[in-house]
Amino acid sequence: MESRNYITVSELNFYLNRIIDAEELLHDMYLTGEVSGISLNKGNMYCTLKDEGAQIAVCCFGYERTYLPEAGEKVLMFGSPDYYAKTGKMSFVARRIEPFGKGKLHAELEELKKRLAEEGLFSDTHKKPAPRFALKVCVVTSINGAVIKDIYTTVRRYNKLIDIAVADVQVQGKYAVKEIVEGLKLADRGGFDAVILARGGGSFEDLMPFNSEEVVRALYDMDTYVISAVGHETDYTLADFAADSRALTPTAAAEAIALDTESLIRDVVNELKVTSRKLELRMTSLRERAIGLIRSIMYTIGDDLTKTSSRVELLTARARAAAEKNFAGSEKACDLLIHKLSALNPANLLRSGYLRAEREGAPLTRVKDFKEGDKIKLIASDGSADAEILAVFPGIPEIPHSDVCDD
Repeated sequence: MESRNYITVSELNFYLNRIIDAEELLHDMYLTGEVSGISLNKGNMYCTLKDEGAQIAVCCFGYERTYLPEAGEKVLMFGSPDYYAKTGKMSFVARRIEPFGKGKLHAELEELKKRLAEEGLFSDTHKKPAPRFALKVCVVTSINGAVIKDIYTTVRRYNKLIDIAVADVQVQGKYAVKEIVEGLKLADRGGFDAVILARGGGSFEDLMPFNSEEVVRALYDMDTYVISAVGHETDYTLADFAADSRALTPTAAAEAIALDTESLIRDVVNELKVTSRKLELRMTSLRERAIGLIRSIMYTIGDDLTKTSSRVELLTARARAAAEKNFAGSEKACDLLIHKLSALNPANLLRSGYLRAEREGAPLTRVKDFKEGDKIKLIASDGSADAEILAVFPGIPEIPHSDVCDD
């Protein structure tokens, strides 16, 4: 027979197996891809791991000890390739499996949520009640986004008295978590009645700063009532669970915090009318009861008590007159209160000839707030105008007598 110039299949597969075993770079490696064709048998999992250009068979012995993926999920597997010489089949033996990318983030987020919940950071017993009248509100958000404009517009639709401040922070990106935490701490020290943590909608990754442990702990440590208004109605973040309350949208947060002054005045007037009616009915009931008692006494004792009866009737009439006088005084005090509330309405001040000065949305109320060259906005009852400060004159100006209200 001629000299041997061939090898057997067994020899080829043996050599291939030896080559793969000897390659250290193939030992204990991470492999990523999309899972398909999952089957489970006697505690072992078999599937195919693939990407756009290739695929490989995978076996995981004792899958109960690791993460069990779903078909179509992208995962990260830790293990080594194996070449089975008997069948000439290459496969990857996975010893550990974990979600990759977004799936991994979801898993990590659920683990963080569970840990923080066990610490009590989401407990209802720690949450503060909403203030009845919030006159100073701070919004922690990006000043360049549409969110702050929506909140400002919504609040002003109901209330012209609320003072709105903004803690300008990045709401996504590398420095977002640090700035959000600092903004919350700054707002908490500012003496505000309420704080709104707000951001518009975005992807799961965009909202991740509001899922950070640092932001959750900052919210938990706040002494000021805070509303979380992050994303859309279907978006939930850990900030929603840590805040005192959650609003479906930033606009909904503004509606929740804004006090409708016109509605308040109507409620006060209606309550006074109800009280007046109750007093009137009470007085009528007491008078009828007194008259009934007098008639009963007169019928029992006789005419000897006629004078006494007349005196009692007189006293009753005096008591009624005194009560009516007291009620008239209360009604006058109520009218005075309503007048004062109306006088505090900035819209009335504007209609009477006053102007409101603002710089970058912040009100200017004193001369020392102005500087030469400042660009300001003047707001009147019929519109607004941009202006520039040419000179500043400190001191109390003399106002012509005709410009002063005699009231």
